Amino acid sequence: MKRLLKQTWVQDVVAFLAALYVRLIHVTCLWEKVGFDIPAQYMKEKKPFITCFWHARLLLLPYAWPGKEDTFYMLISAHKDGRIISKTVASFGIRTVEGSTKKKGTEALLKMVRLSRNGKTLGITPDGPKGPCGTVSDGTVMAAYLAKADLIPVTYAVKRHKRLSSWDRFFLPFPFSRGVLMWGTPVPFPATKKNFETCHQRLKKEMDALCKKADLRAGI
Repeated sequence: MKRLLKQTWVQDVVAFLAALYVRLIHVTCLWEKVGFDIPAQYMKEKKPFITCFWHARLLLLPYAWPGKEDTFYMLISAHKDGRIISKTVASFGIRTVEGSTKKKGTEALLKMVRLSRNGKTLGITPDGPKGPCGTVSDGTVMAAYLAKADLIPVTYAVKRHKRLSSWDRFFLPFPFSRGVLMWGTPVPFPATKKNFETCHQRLKKEMDALCKKADLRAGI
């Protein structure tokens, strides 16, 4: 299976089916949107920000983006799983940058910073691409520091779902249910490197709290 997933045509088929599934979930579920005024205000004031979401809950997040197409860039691993994600989100007008905030990610990180300075919004999974689950990478905080961009958590929850046995305990929503798309409290970017640890801890706290709030609103 791993060898098969390295084939470009197989990745294209999987990405096509994944995009169809995302659209199915969005169309068949009853959605509540919470906190969308937060990114809207940042965009209105043309303030840079980085969108942060746990790897387990990235599936429905194309529908959480309130901005225009081709203005949102996600940092995605160059691994085969990352390429499938990249092909999937491309159908929703989301562009990607190959790399990581962990290993050999300097080039990708600098490209993301340049995009932010050119008015694009960044999206990062702080615990991607391979975990540990629910941890914030140092590169996420470094990106905020270099881009002078606040970190805004975002998540989703669906009442009927399954948590997979993958490393991230991937959240797989089921159709014909009740869901919520939710933005959280912005975490200010660290003004100096001395503030990195504070930013690191606060981002994790806000992201975890947001997931719990979304779960409660969805009836989980």
